[in-house]
Amino acid sequence: MAPSDSDGHDGLEAKQRRAFLQRVGLVATSSGLVGTAAGSDEDETTPADDEAGSDETTPQRLDGTVSLTHGVAAGDVTATTAVVWARAASEATIHVAYSDDPSEDDRGYDRLSVDGETDHTGHLRLEGLEPGTRYRYYVWATDGETTYRTLDDWADGADAQERTGTSALSDGEPNGGDSAERPDTDGRPTDRSSAAPDADAIPDAVEHGTFVTAPAPDDDAGVTFAWSGDTWGYGNDPVEPPFPGLRTIAEREPDFFLYHGDTIYADAKTPAGKITDNTPIDDALGIYRDKYKEMRDPPSEIAPRTNLQELLESTSVYTVWDDHEVVNDFAGPVEPLMPAGRRAFREYWPLDRDDDARPGASNRFYDSFRWGSHVELFIIDTRQYRDPNVDRDEKSLLGREQLEWLQDALAASDATWKLLASPAPLGYPSDSWVTAGDRTGYEGELLELLEFVRTEPISNLVVVAGDIHKSVVGAFDPDDDGEFEFVEATAGPLGAPAGKPADLHPPLNPTEFFAKGEYANFGTVDVDESGETLTISICDEHGAEQFTKTFHTADVDPGTEPVDRIESTFDEGTDGWLISQNGGSTQPEYRESGGNPGGYIREAENKGGIAWYYQAPFKFLGDREAFYDGTLSFDLRQERTDQQFDADPMDGGDVLLASGETKLVYEFRGPDSKPGTEWTSFEAPLDADAGWIDLTAREPLATEDRLRAVLADLEVLRIRGEYRNGDDASELDNVVLSR
Repeated sequence: MAPSDSDGHDGLEAKQRRAFLQRVGLVATSSGLVGTAAGSDEDETTPADDEAGSDETTPQRLDGTVSLTHGVAAGDVTATTAVVWARAASEATIHVAYSDDPSEDDRGYDRLSVDGETDHTGHLRLEGLEPGTRYRYYVWATDGETTYRTLDDWADGADAQERTGTSALSDGEPNGGDSAERPDTDGRPTDRSSAAPDADAIPDAVEHGTFVTAPAPDDDAGVTFAWSGDTWGYGNDPVEPPFPGLRTIAEREPDFFLYHGDTIYADAKTPAGKITDNTPIDDALGIYRDKYKEMRDPPSEIAPRTNLQELLESTSVYTVWDDHEVVNDFAGPVEPLMPAGRRAFREYWPLDRDDDARPGASNRFYDSFRWGSHVELFIIDTRQYRDPNVDRDEKSLLGREQLEWLQDALAASDATWKLLASPAPLGYPSDSWVTAGDRTGYEGELLELLEFVRTEPISNLVVVAGDIHKSVVGAFDPDDDGEFEFVEATAGPLGAPAGKPADLHPPLNPTEFFAKGEYANFGTVDVDESGETLTISICDEHGAEQFTKTFHTADVDPGTEPVDRIESTFDEGTDGWLISQNGGSTQPEYRESGGNPGGYIREAENKGGIAWYYQAPFKFLGDREAFYDGTLSFDLRQERTDQQFDADPMDGGDVLLASGETKLVYEFRGPDSKPGTEWTSFEAPLDADAGWIDLTAREPLATEDRLRAVLADLEVLRIRGEYRNGDDASELDNVVLSR
């Protein structure tokens, strides 16, 4: 990638910086910050100049500098654009000057007016940038619009060049100079007298930062980025700043930083306040805004810094939101606090993800960003469109529009590696895609996405996630064909309590490479110039490497060969099967011998009060219409056979197939319809003539069309485990789906 700025926060050497600022007509004097006002009614030329028709313009103090409160940031960078963010202390015009080489005359300039409507924050899109290039930018604010001339123009009287623009800044330290120039309470200098420019002074009122544009889509460039999240929370005893990990990331100078959710903890008690379910709507927006402010500039009694400003000045950022930007575990538009939390989030981050809206003005938070020929980053929003967290069989995290966008974007991408930035992991239990227990209802959407990845097929898919406050790296082969469908790496927290890691979700057939908890951490991704390898590393907050693994393109490539048989023989483990509807029990016990033959799984006791079931892993699910007219067979054994009962079809019968809200059940009939104390074999024909009961249609029996439709999008397959009233023990072996 482009060369880095090794000077960190100090930026360029003073001389180079001063020369660049002079070229945009901005310098410091012994009495403050000045520019040249040209071609306006405010030009303070002398009567003699007017009479002589002189075109010379005297350097004038700007209408008044307004301090910048919370640093600057650049984000949502593409090969040719970037968004600069800042906040002013009061109503102001924000000015941005930028260049890939401050020692030359090639530079850009733009400005934007901001006011209280956006809490004096503003976003400016820089356009026409060069791909794969390091840019440095400078931001300042004034209390009125001003046009500028270069310092050389002052000497030779050349016509001033007028430039227009857009951006926003912040309130912070007073401007340099003696006490007469320090800002008053509204951030403006008290001394308005003009002064001659002092080329040796560097304006303290100017904030600056750097970023690298993405390589062009056909450029075989290497890409390196870092990701983490979870800062300043959680609970009534939050982890307080400074957060060393933010500074460590800045020192590594990645091409960009992915700030992966819970960028604030609105519902944690901090000096800015605390959001609760009882917070009045009218008060919420102010608290949210103050949370973002303190995350950049904490109260001095808490810490001198958080290190976030330093990181944001050193590279660009892609910001993702999760639940704590609003309130814990919030779900979509049913949350009354969501609009206020959403507004503050877009006000305080450099977002540009909607072609039909100005930067920072759209509520669309999902998009994709291309970084050369080898990397495309897909950012998704798992909160704004989420169905409520209620007991339903079919729910969505993404919403249909976003899911279809993601599928289309993945299919259209010719990038070597597809990086999916999901706030919550796909393969680690959380409140989102999957849980360690019974279904959340969101698994159907996950299954649809993974089935799309398998059948399209989408190669080299790597998920980077946050949310769970542990660092975990694994790969997943849901269809059990020996090829990984995706790799997933989860990192964080940077500044929140961390817990111990749990197991990856068994039904997705995971391979765990690394898991560690109870420490602050971040992750990095490094794709080499050839695109052949992608390396994932996990580091603690001080940069000490905890784990690293390199993946090759051949390692993540889903197979598409049709299969005639899917089976679980349990000779090497539970094979991802779960227990459903048995109270707190979620995973079966494994026995390595005594099966029919070999290993088997079992579950004991009646914990739920209704018939419990063995639940099939993902490899049995998805598009299985080809198995119509085939069979589902399995072996069952019970420890005791007295007090056996027939299951209620509404509970799931003996076998349950489900797709969305459609549920079909099968009941075995006759003298051998229940398992004995020896292994008993069962076979359920997968055709309409077998008498499948349709629980969700007017007609009691499933038609061929209904059975085919369920098999074509099979989301649930369950086999009854409980056959006895009272305590029992059931065992399962040799589950086979065959054509």
